[in-house]
Amino acid sequence: MKIKLIAIILLTLLPGYFYGQDKKSTPLEGETLENQFQYIITKTERYEDYQVIKRSLLYKLKANTLDSIKSLQAKQADLEAKVKTLQENVDKLQRQLKETQDKLNTAVTEKDSLRFLGMLLKKSTFYTIMFIVIFGLIAGLIVLFLLYKRSILITIKTKETLATTQEDFEKHRKWALEKEQKLSRELLKEKQKNKGIL
Repeated sequence: MKIKLIAIILLTLLPGYFYGQDKKSTPLEGETLENQFQYIITKTERYEDYQVIKRSLLYKLKANTLDSIKSLQAKQADLEAKVKTLQENVDKLQRQLKETQDKLNTAVTEKDSLRFLGMLLKKSTFYTIMFIVIFGLIAGLIVLFLLYKRSILITIKTKETLATTQEDFEKHRKWALEKEQKLSRELLKEKQKNKGIL
C-alpha cells in the first residue's frame, strides 16, 4: 500500500513539476529589453563592486538584443520603403496637381479670351477694340452725315446762287439784247439818214 501511495503521489506531483519547468524557461522570455536589463541588474549577484552575471543570461540578453535590433532594422526598412512609396505617390500627385492646375489655367484663359483674326485675345481687350471700332464707325458716320448735310446746304445755296445768277444773266441778256436792238435801230436810222442826205 505504501508503494501505491508513493507511486500515486509521484505521478500526481511529477507531471506538474515537469510542466512547470517547461513553462518557466528563463525569466528573460517575453519581456522588453528594458525589463530584461533591469532583471539582470537587480537579480544577479554582487561581488564587491562588480556585478556577477551568468553567461547563459548574458548570451540570452545578447540574442534578445540582436533580435530586437534586427526587428527594428526590418521595421526601419519597411518604414523607409513605405516612405519611399509615399514620396513617389506625393510626387505623382504633385505632378497631377500641376497638370490639373495648368489645364485649369488654360481653361480659364480660354474662357476669358476670344479668338479674333486668329489671335487669342482677352475679352476685355476684344471688347475695348470692338468699342473703339464701333465708336470710330459712329464718329465716321456722324462726320459723313455732317459732310453730306453741308454738301446739301452748299448745293442748295449753289442752286439758289445759280438761279439768281441765271435770272441776272437773263435780265442782262434781255437788257443787252434790247440795247443791241436799240443800237441797231439807231444805227439803221442813222444809216438811212445818211443815205437820205447823200
